[in-house]
Amino acid sequence: MAQPASRTREVCALLADGSTVRLREACPDDRERVLRLYEEMSADNLRRRFFAVSRRSGEQAANRLCAPPRPGHRTLVALQGDQLIGVAEYEAVDEPASAEIALAVADDFHHRGVGTLLLEHLVHMARANGVEVFTADVLADNHLIQKVFADLGLRVTRQYDGTTVRGTIRLAPDERYLSAVDLRGRSADIASMQPLLRPRSIAVIGAGTRPGSVGRAILHNLREAHFEGRLHAVNPHAHAVLRIPAYPSVTDLPQPPDLAVLAVPAAVVPETAARCGRAGVGALVVVTSGLDAGQSAELSAACRHWGMRLVGPNCLGIANTEEPVRMNATFAVTRPLPGTAGVAVQSGGVGIALLDGLSRLGIGVSSFVSLGDKRDVSSNDLLQWWECDGRTELALLHLESFGDPRAFSRTARRVARRMPLLTVDAGRSDAGRRAAAS
Repeated sequence: MAQPASRTREVCALLADGSTVRLREACPDDRERVLRLYEEMSADNLRRRFFAVSRRSGEQAANRLCAPPRPGHRTLVALQGDQLIGVAEYEAVDEPASAEIALAVADDFHHRGVGTLLLEHLVHMARANGVEVFTADVLADNHLIQKVFADLGLRVTRQYDGTTVRGTIRLAPDERYLSAVDLRGRSADIASMQPLLRPRSIAVIGAGTRPGSVGRAILHNLREAHFEGRLHAVNPHAHAVLRIPAYPSVTDLPQPPDLAVLAVPAAVVPETAARCGRAGVGALVVVTSGLDAGQSAELSAACRHWGMRLVGPNCLGIANTEEPVRMNATFAVTRPLPGTAGVAVQSGGVGIALLDGLSRLGIGVSSFVSLGDKRDVSSNDLLQWWECDGRTELALLHLESFGDPRAFSRTARRVARRMPLLTVDAGRSDAGRRAAAS
């Protein structure tokens, strides 16, 4: 029986520009979206894909790609928001160890790594099914797809025949391929952190007029730090908060902000996050606590669907003291001193105490992130950011859990070759976990 799109397992991945896409196997429900992908292609890109400008070819391809699974054939689709932006397939024709591949990417998404990412995942899937070689016939003037094959990092040979080229890709992984995958992953991860730690615009959603409220405190700290970008408040009951313009909803802002800080009741966090995604917000910091399991899952799903990186929920906020940014999106009383220490904590209370202690010692901070419940951004992401931000010379981590201990170990070993790294693994006992959670 065909599997509905809503039940097909999705994997989130990052493109070269840091935006998030969702990858999964195609199913019959995808046919109309795949057909739209081909219908919206330029004539030149249709010619490169089908060797002729034929809308009928797109219809036939959509029928084949979205047919129920059959032996020797697999199709992957890439989605961003509600749009299908790419499709890749392989089919074993003459022998099970060799398969023909085809790839198509929406015109507006060229040069962003969609094709490479689809092929990476297609290679992994094919190798698990016993396929050892990919082959593809492409037009000689289709330099873009030939570059995608070459950049993959696998061994590629080409055989020219007039206006066409037959490419052969050996799927056996080697150090070159593994290094290429690792480098692409790191570069994409760092790019995805830009809206969080170097935003050009911030909206505080839930910035209240009542003194002492969390949203108002964050807005106050951003203003007092002299944030360099555009700053807005979102409050349906006020025209301004702390003399900063306020708007009824994130959809009413003059432009979508790079970063939205959510300080709203737990019950409305998932819908607020979805509204941010639809508006084009790049990343979220959710300081709200008390989300139940269902609300947390909905929040994560909204961020995955709309491609937003997420810090939190249940966190103190984030800060970046570098001069072109000057962002203090926390509700801590102590303002971080500018410096070269990268700091990440899970507990907001520990974060407040640590910032206060560092200030007393005269130790400045490059960036500070309170991870909270770690639904997305983790210590691995921050280590990679500090490794390449050109400013951090010391990394301090206070953690209560490791999502992927092996990945953390690999990253930490590499980063420790460039800077001192201090990690405190808190809450190892029941009493410690209770203390950390408080």
